[in-house]
Amino acid sequence: ESYAEVQPFVKMKVRLKREIVALGVEGIDPNTKVGTYVKPEEWNALISDPEVIVIDTRNFFEVELGTFANALNPKTTAFRQFPRFVKEQLLDRNKKIAMFCTGGIRCEKASSYMLEQGFTEVYHLQGGILKYLEEVSKEESLFKGECFVFDERITVNHDLAPGSETSFERPPYVELTK
Repeated sequence: ESYAEVQPFVKMKVRLKREIVALGVEGIDPNTKVGTYVKPEEWNALISDPEVIVIDTRNFFEVELGTFANALNPKTTAFRQFPRFVKEQLLDRNKKIAMFCTGGIRCEKASSYMLEQGFTEVYHLQGGILKYLEEVSKEESLFKGECFVFDERITVNHDLAPGSETSFERPPYVELTK
């Protein structure tokens, strides 16, 4: 749940989709296998460990607006490019991985995928950045910038109030090349 002074969505539209966030990999099921949830109040300790690889699973334009310090940016334009990032950039399957996203949905799939790929310790921020901003004080926060949201507000600041972005045009999908 998230509250706003004005209704952030112009209208409600419900569509049935096979996947909420398309990863493009068959057999990934967060209902059967998922990473370890980390509560917002425990997140800072985890990502402050220099042995932990922190990954922002959102698309590059979301990361550019705000992220956690030292988080890897997979530089994707669509989530279905995430498996390629894992394959090419994350070679040590025994490293401790901590992932986050806007509300936690993308990390459900990303953590399930990484466990299927043989990673042994995969953690993700429960409730995502939005829950973190709600639960962790501004003084203790390690999130820098604003968080992209999927409604008329475009971004929210640490107080979950509309951020400084006033317009947004989604970048086009770009196929990754070597």
